[in-house]
Amino acid sequence: MNRVTLQDATEEHLQQQLAAIATHYGNVGAFIHIHPVFQANHNSSVAYFPEEKAIIKQVFFIAKHLKKSLNAAANHGRSCFCTVARLDGAFGVEHKVNFGAIGAGLFGLTKTMIWEWPKVYCRAIDLSPDFSAETSAQYIVAELHDPNRYLTEVAYGSQGRVTLVSVPDR
Repeated sequence: MNRVTLQDATEEHLQQQLAAIATHYGNVGAFIHIHPVFQANHNSSVAYFPEEKAIIKQVFFIAKHLKKSLNAAANHGRSCFCTVARLDGAFGVEHKVNFGAIGAGLFGLTKTMIWEWPKVYCRAIDLSPDFSAETSAQYIVAELHDPNRYLTEVAYGSQGRVTLVSVPDR
């Protein structure tokens, strides 16, 4: 597998690397961001990590610069934009893990892409940080092949596979 590593976090460098990828390998037809785990101690309040903020900023820039490529690829088959966070496997509502709050922004970005890029398959996934790499990979692959394009976000954790639904207030 070929790997392209960003040497710095500037948007200009990102653009150069994406151009190099297109030249050497072809246009990008799928993007999957697997966010690292950022956990604070349980005594801390909401955790904000500067490193996490920098990563999220890069993912936003990547989305900006992959718009044309992913939409073009969608004309010839399934293209995808997928983000994977490692909050708690329940969209952060179980309150068992003090995760980095900034990573939850991936869900908003991905849900926005669904509206802006209707032909591109977009999915945001929250995996329990307790899962092994193998288990996580199985869930990611399963989501990439899910035919239900109406789901925008799913989580895998102690309750299995879940998604959010709205219910009327009674």
